[in-house]
Amino acid sequence: MRRLTLSLAAAALLAAPASATGAAKLPGASGGLVALAAGPGSAYAVVSTRAREKPFRLVRSDGSRATSLGSFGVPGADYADVAAGAAGPLTVVARPTTSGYAYESAGFGAAEVLGAGTGAPVLAVDGTTRIAAYPDNDGDAVLSRDGATTTLTRTGPALRTTPLDAVVTEGSPLVLARVQSRTRSQLRVLGPGAPAAPVASVRGLRPLEASIARDDEGVYVAYRDGARRLVLATAGPGPGARWSHRRLRVRGALNGAPAVARLGLRTIVATSQRIRGRYRIFLTTAGPAGTFLDPLTRSGGSDLAPLAATGPDDRVYVAWTHRPGGRAGRTAVLRRVL
Repeated sequence: MRRLTLSLAAAALLAAPASATGAAKLPGASGGLVALAAGPGSAYAVVSTRAREKPFRLVRSDGSRATSLGSFGVPGADYADVAAGAAGPLTVVARPTTSGYAYESAGFGAAEVLGAGTGAPVLAVDGTTRIAAYPDNDGDAVLSRDGATTTLTRTGPALRTTPLDAVVTEGSPLVLARVQSRTRSQLRVLGPGAPAAPVASVRGLRPLEASIARDDEGVYVAYRDGARRLVLATAGPGPGARWSHRRLRVRGALNGAPAVARLGLRTIVATSQRIRGRYRIFLTTAGPAGTFLDPLTRSGGSDLAPLAATGPDDRVYVAWTHRPGGRAGRTAVLRRVL
């Protein structure tokens, strides 16, 4: 079995200047942004390099400058993710196999195989414990802790469960998943203490796109159902908690999944919305003072597929893929917003 060979300690450091005031251009991102996480003092992004041998690059940024920590991956790899904690960043890459993918993680000075499945993995970290969620051969969701696996659902293959995001608080992981049959699509949160009711349930096969955040007060899911329906769902902790839903205002057609982050009493949702033929990043901030929608980008070209992350130091970062006009290639940009 081929092992992931990323070495953070030995990686060459390449500095990239800020692309605009208050933002950093992420080096080597000719294929755009892939993943984002936040640790103490810095955010960590995975970008696509489009290289054959090592198609991904890990980048560290404080929101004004960015530093490459090295390329990683294997030929044919389509999926990667990143998580960060006090001990630094972790990555995972899905290495293609004859039956699906092997999920290989690097960081903390060692490589580790977290399991095998049939789709994209999502990664989280609890101290120095690597946590990954992914679909197995039957279409059920699996949770891995340093390679020790637990099946979270047992409804496959009748229902296909696809993990979309994962968060960990005080050693308790929650996995946001899309659950689909031929006639119904749902969003559910899986794991100890998760609300038992679905976040959303709609008829038919619908590409519900969503992300999750969590704090001591509850669980927060931002999801998109169609081009203009953006919803923030909130529930308290515990399996008996009920979801409350708030439809958020948008100014244009949505692109990609909404990205949610939580800071104090505020919930921040980053979206890409089409305005006069181009996509712009918008921030919706919901809190005690009300709900506000503000543009984050105004540059030429289009800004797509934002991701958001809150660090343990309460810094909030938003990153996105930038597609210039004309024939220029894609880039990725990261900005600290709080």
